[in-house]
Amino acid sequence: MHEAANPEKTQAEIPYSLVEYTAVFKKPILEAWTAPALLVSAILEALAPYAFKLDGVEAKTHTEKLNEYAIVFKRTPPGVTLTVQLGKLTIGAENLDWGDAEQFLVAAHAGIATVLTKSKAEIQSQHLGLGIHIQLKTKPRQEVTAPLLSSAALKLLDGEMKFPGIILLREKASVIVDASLAFANGLFVRINREHGSEVTLERMAEILRSDEERLFNVLGLEGTL
Repeated sequence: MHEAANPEKTQAEIPYSLVEYTAVFKKPILEAWTAPALLVSAILEALAPYAFKLDGVEAKTHTEKLNEYAIVFKRTPPGVTLTVQLGKLTIGAENLDWGDAEQFLVAAHAGIATVLTKSKAEIQSQHLGLGIHIQLKTKPRQEVTAPLLSSAALKLLDGEMKFPGIILLREKASVIVDASLAFANGLFVRINREHGSEVTLERMAEILRSDEERLFNVLGLEGTL
């Protein structure tokens, strides 16, 4: 039985989301790139239990810049990717439900540990970001975000205001609230945080969940995260 909706909250849903984890290396893993087949083989073996296969591997080497070289591992069915570059490792997950977070973290641990072991890389910093489109059901988006801007801020420019969005920068963290171009009456939100190399994936996930809940509370939204 579903709980009754809170009439004081704006009903909303998230039609699309992207969680992205990045580990920045202290030094480029140039030595691992001299024999990439060994790295690819080890990663595929570690990720095989999580539906990663050889036909989902792509090598992106047609570029003049070394830092753009990449080996991309795509899960089958799609939705999760692991990308290894000379200077960083990135894991992206589309439309990840918080109920599936534990399984995702297990796979992420396996991929990260394998890359670090085989490449002898050391992590300098970690970054976890969330990009979400939020579709509003019961109130125009301008009304939801209008309280984020003060009357003084509105005086910075003249002319008709199309959308009251914000960019907030904190120490090692940022949030962007903008109009979604993909979904009618939708918001696009991007939350980013930088973490030290010692912070666990589980702790970063807890902080991200708290940030998402805070976002919904501040904007007066109600819906499934």
